This record gives sequence, C-alpha cells and structure tokens, in this order.
Amino acid sequence: MYKNDNGSIALNDYILVIAEKPKAAQKIAEALNAKRKVIVNGVIAWIAKWNGVDYVIAPAAGHLFTLSTDDVGYPTFNFKWVPRHVVEKGSSHVKRFFDALKILSRGAIGFVNACDYDVEGSLIGYLIIKHFGDIRKAKRAKFSSLTPDEIRKAFSMLSSLDYDMVEAGYCRHVLDWLWGINVSRMLMDLYKQVFRKRIVLSAGRVQTPTLSYALDIVLKRRLHVPSPYAVIDITLQIGNKLVKPDFEGEPIDSIDKAKQIIEAIKVKPFAYIKKIYKEIKVYNPPHPFNLPDLQKEAYRIHKLNPQVTQKIAEDLYLDALISYPRTNSQKLPRTLNVEDILNRIALNTKYRSLVTQLFKESNGILKPNNGPLDDPAHPAIYPTGEAPQKIKPIHEKVYDLIVRRFLATFSTPLKVMHMKIVLDVHGLQYSITVDKILEQGWFKYYPYISLEKNLYLTDYKFLEGEAIPIKQSSIRIRYTKPVQPPSRISLLKWMEEVNIGTESTRAEIIELLFKRGYIKSRSRSIDISDIGLFIVFLLRKYVSELVSVSLTRKFEEYLEAIRNGKIKCDEVIEEAKNILHKNINNVVKLKPEIIHEVFSFIPYPSNVGMDVIDANKRYCSVCRRFADESGFCIFHRVAYENIVNEFEKWRKFGFDWMDYLRKIMTLKLTGVYVKEVAYYILNNGSKNKFTL
Repeated sequence: MYKNDNGSIALNDYILVIAEKPKAAQKIAEALNAKRKVIVNGVIAWIAKWNGVDYVIAPAAGHLFTLSTDDVGYPTFNFKWVPRHVVEKGSSHVKRFFDALKILSRGAIGFVNACDYDVEGSLIGYLIIKHFGDIRKAKRAKFSSLTPDEIRKAFSMLSSLDYDMVEAGYCRHVLDWLWGINVSRMLMDLYKQVFRKRIVLSAGRVQTPTLSYALDIVLKRRLHVPSPYAVIDITLQIGNKLVKPDFEGEPIDSIDKAKQIIEAIKVKPFAYIKKIYKEIKVYNPPHPFNLPDLQKEAYRIHKLNPQVTQKIAEDLYLDALISYPRTNSQKLPRTLNVEDILNRIALNTKYRSLVTQLFKESNGILKPNNGPLDDPAHPAIYPTGEAPQKIKPIHEKVYDLIVRRFLATFSTPLKVMHMKIVLDVHGLQYSITVDKILEQGWFKYYPYISLEKNLYLTDYKFLEGEAIPIKQSSIRIRYTKPVQPPSRISLLKWMEEVNIGTESTRAEIIELLFKRGYIKSRSRSIDISDIGLFIVFLLRKYVSELVSVSLTRKFEEYLEAIRNGKIKCDEVIEEAKNILHKNINNVVKLKPEIIHEVFSFIPYPSNVGMDVIDANKRYCSVCRRFADESGFCIFHRVAYENIVNEFEKWRKFGFDWMDYLRKIMTLKLTGVYVKEVAYYILNNGSKNKFTL
C-alpha cells in the first residue's frame, strides 16, 4: 500500500485516468498491470506504468457535477454546473471522490476519460477534466467490456474526446433540468396555494407523458362495466381421450340463444371437422440481447423488475462478466472472438455440454442472428467468458439468461409441427391445436417458451367431415374484462415503442414515479394516486403541450441528431425555453382559475378552508369532488353513463335494473368508480337509468 500523508503522489509527469466507478478503476488498473496504490482523501487510486507511460487511475462516483440555479420562482432559465454534493440531498458520499480527483488533477500532464462509453460517461469525464484540468490535454478510452484485453486495446488506441456525445449528454441534462425545475416549481406552488402545505412534486420531459399514459389505462379500468356473454363448453370423445376444444366464435349475447344451442346439441351431439391445417413452423434463433430485451425477458422468466435487472447487469459488467449493458444494439461485432469466448464459457461445467453441442451442430461456422437495432457506441450484450466468482443467486439468474441467449443466437432454427383442427358445432366454431417440436435447434440453449401442446393427439388420424361425439356440454356465463393494468414492464415497453427516454433511463423514470407517490404497486400491477391524477389532469388542461408524447419524442430526436453531429445544442435549448416560457406564463395568468379547478379532479379535503374555493360549488353525490349539472363529478358521471349504456346487455340475461346493480357490485372485474355509483344508487334510490 503506497500512501502520502499530504494526499499527493510522489510521481511526476503522469496521466490521470478517470473511471466512472471504483470497481471500473480497479479493473482498468489490473489490465494496465498497476503495482501500487495510493489513498487520496479516502479514495483508492492506482499507479501504473504501461507502454512506457505513467498512469494514475482514479474513480469518480457517477456524476460529480449537476445543474442548479440561484433564482427563485418560475419560470427560470438561468443555470450553472455546481458540485453535486453541495445541492443534492443524499449525495454527500461523492464529496471525497470530488476532492480526490481535484487533488490528483493538479499534478497531471494529461487526462484520459475512461468512464463508460455513452453520453453520460462522456459528460461525467468531460466535466471533471474541464473543472479540474485541461480538456486540451484529454483523450478518450473506448471499450465495451472490462476484460483486460479490451482495456489494453483501448489504451493502445486512445482517441480525442467525443465532443458530440458530450454535447448530447450536456443537452439532455439541460433539457431535463429546465423542464423539471419549471414545471415542478409550478406544481408545488399550486399545491401549496390549495392545500396550505409544501410537498416535493416533480414533472419531467419523459416522466409526465409516462404517468399520463398509465393514468389513461387506470381510468379505463376504474370506469369498466363488465358485460355478460355466454359460451358453450363442450367435451369431445377422441379415441379413448376426452378433449376440450377452444371456443373461437363470437360470444353468445343472450341466455335464450345459449339454451337453444344446448338443446340442439342434445338432439345431435356431434362436432364436425370443417378444416385441417398442417404446417411446419420455423422459428429463427433469437437476436442477441440489448438492454430492453434483457429487461423484458428477465421479467417474463424471473419476474425481475426492469430497474433491478439493469442494476444486476451493471454489476455483471463491472465484474467483467458481460459487455456494457446500456446498449440498444441487437448486433454482435464481426471482430468478436466468439470461439474463444465459447471455449472459456465451456470451462464452467454448467455450460460445457451446451458449448460442445453448439460447436458440433455449427461445424465451426458461428454466425449470430443479429437483430435490426443498432447502437453507435456499443454492440449487443454478450458474456466475456470470464469465470464468475461467487456471484449472488439473483445475479446468477441474469448471467445465465445472457449466456444462454448468446449460445442460442448462433444455433439453428427451431422447427415445430403445427396442426389446427377447425370444428363446427351447430354453427359455432371450435378448434383443437396440436404442436410438436421436430427439431429443437436454439431451443436446447434457451428453453424459455412453451411450445408443445396436445401431444397425445399427434397419432390420431383426423379427417375432414369427420363427426366427433360430444360427451358433455354446458353453458358458462363470462364477463368482459377491463384492459390489462399497467405494470413496470408494460410502461417500459410503451416508452420504447413511442421512442421516449433511453434504454438506460426508462426504468429509472418509472421508479421515480413510485418514489414521488404518483403511482403505487398493487400486486404486480400499478395504480395511480390522487396526487398523480391531480398532476396529469391539471397539466393536460392548462399546458397540454408539455404532456404530449410527440413533443417529448421530438426532443429525443434532437438529442440523437446532436449525438450524430447534425445539429447543435444551443438551438435545441432555445426552442425548449420558448415552449416552456409560453406554457408556464399561461399557468401564471390562470392561477386563480386553476386553484378553483383542483377539486374537480381530486376529493375536497375537510381540512382546507372554504376561502380557497368557491363556497357555492356543488359536491358530487358520490364523493367530495366538485359536481357538474348531472350531480356527479367528471369521473362518476362517466361511470354512471357506462352503467346505463351496458344495462340492455344484462337484460338479455334476465336482470332487471336493481339486480343488475347488485350483480356488478359483486364482480371483481367492475371498475371502482362504477361500484361507487352502483352503491350510491342502491342505498339512496334517487337515481335510475332514466334520470341523467
């Protein structure tokens, strides 16, 4: 251990290498054969001599600088870069890294930004060098994994700083800060005016459209009235097996029609084969993982939420077990030494037989099934071949997925014999599906889908026109379901589909919605809080442009254009300022109106004085929101209209008005606003289906 009491290094003319995190600094030091350590302000740095050059390798702790302003109120467009630990709560731990790099920069004759090669890493290193050193003496190290070979290769090919990526990172931070500070201060001001207390609220360029999307789904669920329909369940006798086919026809919309069909089946209890479809389905190998695909698969297979998966992948990267995970690419580079990686993976007995099998089936020609998506900074995620050393079980699960996906993408297609038998039962259509794997192909390596079905029927000789006996038949009453509730993974998929956020920020934004209390967990789905509802409705009504997906996507496209050197940040920031200024000033002018509008969206609390609102306002018959001329708030009015509109469907199943209300009260599928209206009518008797 090498240490100077005064925190300086007994070394002249060294180049300071800045890593993004301590573990990354250690991996770089090991790759450059560092022999000594030094402790500066409690931070370990390494001293190395490599290719005749003296290096000092020291870590940051992510971002050491952040944006801030001395202005109060809103709108504000004045900002500056300041030490993160000075203005951000919970960031005191970064101070020692800040001070250590400041000390180490004084004696450096040059700098290498060896932070992660993405817009964030490029900005982190750039700001440190700009504030503590000399960017004219700076170089960039670019690598996609923390393996010794790749790090050494990067230090043999140092390039100039990646200014386009720096500018894209800078611009993203400024845009997010301008959006966040102005809209958040506006919301907190409105909240304080109404509720007489201050709470932390936030809004964002990507955060608020995502919350708005989740709210739309939740409202559809809260306003859902289940409708009844009938299906006829039948059991067939096929050889010596009893088989239940799948119903494929239109739902039966009355109980009388269902009874007529049951009577017809009793008279003629046969299902007739209309058509037999046979084909060999070919499923090509899966693409190599990018981060969104890994997050989706880790959720589907292991129920890991996207942020947990991302954090695990980053840990695996820092352990040099996988390549850089924050990538959108589904392509592996041609220069990747796949054979060497596979041979090293095979040293793990868990994968040895799989690797042997892959070499055998590929005849040594290892070509990945690359996907269409690309990333200019990094390839798809791949295992490096480094041996895992005592990793946690949850990390082992994600690592195993990555290894298996890597093996599978070099394999052959999966082939399945698919047969569908279409049946006619007194005008209703049913089907039986038989699926059998003929050639496993890549499925041997990545067996995480269910394919085979009704294998016991593969040897039965079905014939078109054949009459198959119906052994049992019955009427089953079912109810229409609401839309699926939002979940972390569905929000992530939506953000990806509409192209807002980035592969590395989406999961973090979703978790921020939880942290702020705008959304909350219910089992594996998501619900919206009153404060989340309040934010979305106010912003939609008064600054709808700031909630729009199209505006967010436009700025994402600007950021990509900056990264590609096509436009400059200044013009993008100017456009953002103009949009924010126009919208925020509109809110300032309409503040009294907006304050009166709040309780149209959320229930009026008893602890708020009547001087805040119009004392003559009418309350909803069901809740403490303001009511319109119908006597209901905007939500319960729509719920009531939905109840009325669905009643005719229930009459066809023998329900009168009151029985209908009692029934929907008992169904789990019924939306909460609908249940509240039904409960009110049943207990007050002042509403019927003709009064609205």
